[in-house]
Amino acid sequence: MAYQGQLPGGVTVTIEQRGDQTQVSVERGSQRQGGGRTTGPWQDAPRLWQTGEGGVVEISGAQKSWLRVTDGSAQSLHAAPNLQDAQAVALTEVKDGEGQPEMKPMEPMKPMTPMGED
Repeated sequence: MAYQGQLPGGVTVTIEQRGDQTQVSVERGSQRQGGGRTTGPWQDAPRLWQTGEGGVVEISGAQKSWLRVTDGSAQSLHAAPNLQDAQAVALTEVKDGEGQPEMKPMEPMKPMTPMGED
């Protein structure tokens, strides 16, 4: 399950659950960075808050977890942030995997010819 929301400045935040991990990718223009943490299965849909410094992702897993979104990246927080003046950002459900493209396997190397056999 994945969700996506928009922060000011053309920042797209995608939140995905992959097993017990929550991955947050932050895209601004052509640049994409991400972060994540072990949260366990989600109890509720994630929430995205707009703050003066950027945004905060709130995850309700085995316990509440937060990730701060600033300058195009996401960092895990160890304590609850002050969200008193924050505004909730609408999240839309998107296909799994839209937050981070799947890596394709590398093509195997071709055998090398011994030196002097050209």
